[in-house]
Amino acid sequence: MANVYNTANGVKPRYDNGGTEFGAMHRDLGPGYYMFDIDRMSAIIETQLEWRRQNQGFIEYRIVKDNVIFTALLELKGHKTKWSLEALNNKTANSRARLAMAQALKCRLFIVFATYGKQPFEFWEIDTTNSESKLIGTLSYSNGDRMEQVRRFWRDCLGLYK
Repeated sequence: MANVYNTANGVKPRYDNGGTEFGAMHRDLGPGYYMFDIDRMSAIIETQLEWRRQNQGFIEYRIVKDNVIFTALLELKGHKTKWSLEALNNKTANSRARLAMAQALKCRLFIVFATYGKQPFEFWEIDTTNSESKLIGTLSYSNGDRMEQVRRFWRDCLGLYK
């Protein structure tokens, strides 16, 4: 029987045929760049914060010796709308809850706008000290250069890849 954990770049694939293009794209970073998605998570701060299919949360982390180091909290918006842009408004309860979560994890915070669930992905970083948002850049790729472009973007734009 073949080893089902072997992939072209050494990253374990999903076996449930689920996930998103964003999750598949992140696998291109290779071994050691871990991320899990938050299928449904709630927090109470004046109102309830929920991530569902159209808005998915991802937490990226590394394992260093025996320690888990959280590197980024990313909220993926399915597409950019008047309502999804509210994620950049630092006065809303959801934005405040998201910021508090990133601060508690001691990691960076990103809002990512997909194009109807697919690339290009527009990345905004929320400064965890003053809650100001800043456009970092847009990740786009063709079928043949996805891995190269993802690694370049994580390294050169996000500073999260060596």
